[in-house]
Amino acid sequence: MSIPRQEASKGRRRLPPEERRRQLVAIGLQELSTRPIHALSIDRVAEIAGISRGLLFRYFPTKQDFYVAVVGAASRRLLRAADPDPDEQDPLRAVLHPFVSFIDRHGDNYQTFFHSGVGSDPQIRDIHDSMRDTMVERVVAALGCDDTPVTRMRLRAWWAFVESLAIDRFREGTPSVDEVVDCSAALLPTVLAGP
Repeated sequence: MSIPRQEASKGRRRLPPEERRRQLVAIGLQELSTRPIHALSIDRVAEIAGISRGLLFRYFPTKQDFYVAVVGAASRRLLRAADPDPDEQDPLRAVLHPFVSFIDRHGDNYQTFFHSGVGSDPQIRDIHDSMRDTMVERVVAALGCDDTPVTRMRLRAWWAFVESLAIDRFREGTPSVDEVVDCSAALLPTVLAGP
């Protein structure tokens, strides 16, 4: 027995394309709060949105396109959450602490996005590079140092260290977030001095 068309579409709402894309990405982000990205189900996202799987693929031609959109949104969310606190007395700490704290809360997904099979995708790497470059820009602004190619190169390498410490702290539960921030900040002058 088939369901009458009106009844089948009950509860569905027609949205403009950009609003529908945002809705689908938001659902993807919401789903990531309870499962890793490789377990993200396109069928479930479509069901929550009240649309068909086929319609979802009109907005995102492949599952990978959807993943890239979700990871991009997650990266923007991280950058907003890790925005330096202007009231923090130490400008470098104002950059480091919110980032390390974010990894502490969302480490599983962060690792999956940027340090797993999904992270090997060139588009995902570009998102990660852009996020890292934004954090490096924040460090340059916090330090008020000369913004030279050598300084940026050293800061990108140092940022990889910060990120690795934050991920290890998430996995191990130790040292504390503050200790990761203190260790990272203490190492920075040596990195910038260079040979």
